This record gives sequence, structure tokens and C-alpha cells, in this order.
Amino acid sequence: MANEPDRTEKATPKRRQKAREEGSVPRSPDFDAAILLWGNLFLFMGLGSATLALMGQEVAYFLGKAVPGALSEGNRIPLLRDVVQILARVVLPFLGLNLLVALAAGFGQRGFSPSAKAIQPKFERLNPAKGFKRLFSSRAAVDLLKSLLKFTLLAWVAYAVLADRVPLLLGTLKLPLGQALALFQGTLFILYRNVLIAMFLLALADFAWQRHSWEKSIRMTKQEIKDEFKDAEGNPEVKRQQKSIMMAAARKRMLAEVAKATVVVTNPTHVAVALRYDDKTLAPVCVAKGLDHLALKIRERAREAGVPIMERPELARALYRNVAVDKAIPKDLYQAVAQVLAFVYRLRGAA
Repeated sequence: MANEPDRTEKATPKRRQKAREEGSVPRSPDFDAAILLWGNLFLFMGLGSATLALMGQEVAYFLGKAVPGALSEGNRIPLLRDVVQILARVVLPFLGLNLLVALAAGFGQRGFSPSAKAIQPKFERLNPAKGFKRLFSSRAAVDLLKSLLKFTLLAWVAYAVLADRVPLLLGTLKLPLGQALALFQGTLFILYRNVLIAMFLLALADFAWQRHSWEKSIRMTKQEIKDEFKDAEGNPEVKRQQKSIMMAAARKRMLAEVAKATVVVTNPTHVAVALRYDDKTLAPVCVAKGLDHLALKIRERAREAGVPIMERPELARALYRNVAVDKAIPKDLYQAVAQVLAFVYRLRGAA
């Protein structure tokens, strides 16, 4: 079996864009979870007291309305509607803010890269053999190791917070209720804060790892780089073929113009330049020129059309070097060309 070529080259911008269109972006679920938990911490700090007060008011209202009615037949539907409204008023602000925090975390981590390919069904995933292979792959081993390290670190952080506080928490049975609740609240806050700090550090490390893995997964081979460059710049063989076709079409059009020429100046065999001069042009215009084989074709076409052919080697070479097709001759060649045209006109007059 041939070895797979080494992917040693960094991905090009086109390859990165293609990966994003296919839904492949560097993503760390731990980073999303850490940002979401931190957001919830600040939400509870900002809205916790107001939410508890609102819950107390709603519970008092609920009990005041439900108990006197004793859940009678006509009171059940309005009571159910009130329960739904109470839950909506208490829960929806947290759900909405959580949604915004989750969207902000995802956008900050991956940017705006919508892709429908990521949610398209892939039936090869149902193959048990491939699933078994993924289960025992190196990626699965790395994920397992990461999970064990995260669990160990978070357990150590929790132990460091609770180790010295367990005796105090057990002694809350002898304390007044207010002091006991304050001690529990302070402990939970420290525990939650320290765990979140640890999770955030783990999330940063995981994000760096995920980005490194993603960069490695989209690396390209040298041949892929060359192929992409060919696609961007155009395949040289195709470009040569296109150029050949264009040149052939240009030669065909140029040879067709020889029949409209006034005279053809030759070298006599290696160079041929066809000139046209009439009352529509201010100066003689080159309608065709060529070397060797093309010069032969110009002479043949001129003979077929009855265009005079004049052998003027130096003038033919000067015209070929200094005049482009469909362009007027330069002024420094006016006199030499005028002599040729005058000779042609005398031949026509004699005829």
C-alpha cells in the first residue's frame, strides 16, 4: 500500500475558507461551558436577589389564589395559566440571557461561519466498524486523558476549598439559622468561583489544543499547493492551448485581410508585410505581417487576390520590426513606402 503523502504545508486561505464552508472550525466545548457558567455567575449576582423576591411574591399570590379556591373545577384552567405566567416571568430572563451569552461565546470563538454541511446526515457514521475504530483511535485516547485530567484538577480545587471548612459546616447544626445559611452561602460562592477559575484555565488550554489540532487537520501536501496555484493562475497547458487557439484565429483573420491590401513588401522569402492605403486612411496601415511559413502564406494569399508583391528587403525588415498589425506605419518610413506605392500605382496605370 502506498504511503499517504506528508501534509507538511500550512493551509492556504482558500483551504481555510473551504473548511469553514464544510463546517470545520476550531471549537472547544469546554470554552463554551466556562463562558456560560461565568455568565450565569454574574447573572445570579445581578438578578439573584430580585428573582428571589419575585418568586416570593408569585408564590404568595399563588397560594392566596389557589387555597381559597381549593382547586375547584372552574379554577383549574385560570390557575394553570397563572402558573405558566409565573414560571415565564422567573425563568425566561435567565434563559434569554443564557442564549445571548452562548451565542456571544460561540461567535467569539468561531466567528460567523454558517454551514449546512455540518448538520447533513452522514450514513457512514452508522457503520459499526468505523464507530469501533473511532472508539479506540488516538483522538479518543486523548479525549479520555483530557477528561481524567480535568476531573482530577476540579476535584483537587473542590477539596482545597472544602477541606478546612467541613468541620465548620458540620457545626452549623448548633448555630442559628441565619448564621448557618450565611456560612453555607459563603462556602458555595468560594467553591463555585474557584471551580470556575479552574474551568476557565482548562478551557483556554483546550481551545489552544483544539486550534492546534484543527490547523494540523487542514494542512496540505506540496502537490495540493501546486494544484491550487494552478487552479488560481490557470493550468499552463490549458493556457498554452488557449493561446495557440487565439493565435490561430488571429492569423486566420490577418490572412483574410491580405486580399484587401494595396501591396505586400517582402524580404523576399523570410519576411512579408501587407500594407493597405486608400482614401479612408491618413497613412498606410499594416494589415498582416509574418516570418518564414506565415510570410509564405501571406505571399500565396496575395497572389490569389492579385495584390502586388514588391521585394524590398530592408524596408520589409524595418516594417516588420516597427509596425504592429492594424497600426499605421511610422513617419520615418513614409518616404520609402511612398516610393513603393507610387511604383504600384504606375503598374496599375499601365495595366
